[in-house]
Amino acid sequence: MQRRDSGDDFDYLDDESVYDWSRLTGWIRRHQVTLGALVLILAALGWKAAFLSHYYFWQDDFQVLDAARSTHQISWSYLTFITSGHLYPGVYAIAWVLARIGLYDWGPAAAVVLVLSAGGSVAAWRLLRTLLGNRPGLLIPLGLYVLSPLAFPADSWWVAAVEAVPLQIAIFMSLTAHVHYVRTRRYRHAIAAAAWLVFGLTFFEKALLIPVLLFAVTAGFLIRRRLRSAIWLTLVRFWRAWVLYAALLAAYIAMLAEALHSSQVKPAPPSSLHAVLTFTGELVKDTLVPGLLGGPWQWFPDQTQSYASAAPPSILAWAAVLVAATIVVASIMTRPRAWRAWVILAGWFLLADVVPVLIGRIRSVTEGALFGLETRYVVDAAAILAIVVALAFWPVADGRPEDPAQKPVRRELFGGAWKIVAAVTALIFVVGSVWSVQEYWRSTNRTAASVYIADARMAIARAPTGTVIAGDVGIGQQLVPPAVMTPVFGASAHSFTVLEPLSKRGRQLTWALQPSGTLDHLMVFGPDGRLYPATIDGTGSVKQPVRQGCTTPHRSALTLQFQAPTLNYSLFLQIGYLASAAESGQTATVRIGSVVRQFVIKPGLHDAYLPIAGAGSVTSVTVATPAAGYGLCVGGATAGILAPASGPAIPAVPAAAG
Repeated sequence: MQRRDSGDDFDYLDDESVYDWSRLTGWIRRHQVTLGALVLILAALGWKAAFLSHYYFWQDDFQVLDAARSTHQISWSYLTFITSGHLYPGVYAIAWVLARIGLYDWGPAAAVVLVLSAGGSVAAWRLLRTLLGNRPGLLIPLGLYVLSPLAFPADSWWVAAVEAVPLQIAIFMSLTAHVHYVRTRRYRHAIAAAAWLVFGLTFFEKALLIPVLLFAVTAGFLIRRRLRSAIWLTLVRFWRAWVLYAALLAAYIAMLAEALHSSQVKPAPPSSLHAVLTFTGELVKDTLVPGLLGGPWQWFPDQTQSYASAAPPSILAWAAVLVAATIVVASIMTRPRAWRAWVILAGWFLLADVVPVLIGRIRSVTEGALFGLETRYVVDAAAILAIVVALAFWPVADGRPEDPAQKPVRRELFGGAWKIVAAVTALIFVVGSVWSVQEYWRSTNRTAASVYIADARMAIARAPTGTVIAGDVGIGQQLVPPAVMTPVFGASAHSFTVLEPLSKRGRQLTWALQPSGTLDHLMVFGPDGRLYPATIDGTGSVKQPVRQGCTTPHRSALTLQFQAPTLNYSLFLQIGYLASAAESGQTATVRIGSVVRQFVIKPGLHDAYLPIAGAGSVTSVTVATPAAGYGLCVGGATAGILAPASGPAIPAVPAAAG
């Protein structure tokens, strides 16, 4: 038997290795488009996950979560309650679940955004494969969508993300199902498209325009006729789908009208043509066009640095407009039908992004200029752009399965030097997107909001048993900081509304909307989210001898003079008193100006707090007991507003320093 030497053994292994690598290389080559799409999607999701870790709840997020926490069971009235002019039962349903998993816990909330973003990316990929086939060119419109910088500011605002991303999923999935319906005439695909339409309407009113998009794509690109003939054939040939979609829209519009009827937010036309032109011009030049090309490259943060608006350098904004115009003209010169795609983008922008804001938000030229820089109003345009670019630059596939034995012939738009131009343009977009998102990341953060909630959570958990926490009614200082919610949210921005749901200690803690009575452990939240002993910021009484401050058998009423007239906006009166056991349970009557209040006397040294809104400017206060005797001494009184004292806070060390 002949023995193989060691060299032969290594040669054999090398041959096997080469064979395995060749098989792997062939597999990669056959699935290069799929692998490229997966890598692109996973990279974008990883980037977004890192981005979301930098943020926290803000503004409407707390309002929606508070409403969810206060609703014990999901009801129709809860799901259809309109805030900020939006009807989004899907957002409320998700918020209801999150409020019970962990109130104000950003981790699960960010995970919801990531899952929805993944769904949107896969839906976009599926649609592009349906429209174009499995050609490498689909990676360009897919990249325009998954890497669009327009999405990131909205994603950092939880409500905005959970409102916008499902709309994009509905756009992609309904169009995919509708394309299958057009190709096969199987009505089940139309039903699937209708189901995705309902899904979109559950989260955003803009989904009302999805059937218009389906009709435009069908007539413009799926029917190979002249446009007028294609429109007629689209109406007649697929009438069953249009009837189904129209019925759903009619039902939704009726529901929306009913919800708006009971809403405090009413739509209204803009104040002037100047305001309309200002808003539209800003939205196009400074927000939409730069954003679709990787901008705006520069941001303008608000006062709290929690959010930022587009602020592209003027030269880059105009350069973006010029580049966009060049791309549109080049596509039309190469493929005559391309103009139809750009009309679809322009139509969607006007009907979905401009008109609703004009009706609901723009009241002046100043508001037009301000809201024209809001990227969240045009975040859905990135999804429409992906569809439009695919339709403008590549022929629509016929949907027939490919013969694996025969390599399909692809008719590509560009060849030679144009491929280099396309590659360079794509690279510029990617670099611009990364720069824009990083600049937004650098310009904004939600640390103040997350630290405030963390401190409040610890304060509630560590407060001594018997603590009374002052609420918000009539206490201006008890609004949460603007970094959490701005005062325009009214009662929703009060610390009681935002923080009381964090308490799980039952009767160990008491929350008093309007503190009234003898309260020895009254505390209030400071602007940092920690609990402080309560004090009255206002006008105090003149110190007087002990004998004059105590009741006697001949004097049951005590009058205290203030050092100066009290302020008209004084909301509370604090009275420090010492009572004997004989006075325990007696009711003291307090008169200050036109206001009369009462409190139950407790034996020992205590403080009583009484609401006195409407008392006006006064110079004295009278405290009377029902029966004269040696039993009640009043050390002093202060009229003003409740505020945190400078005493020790809970927790002693803020979350930011811990």
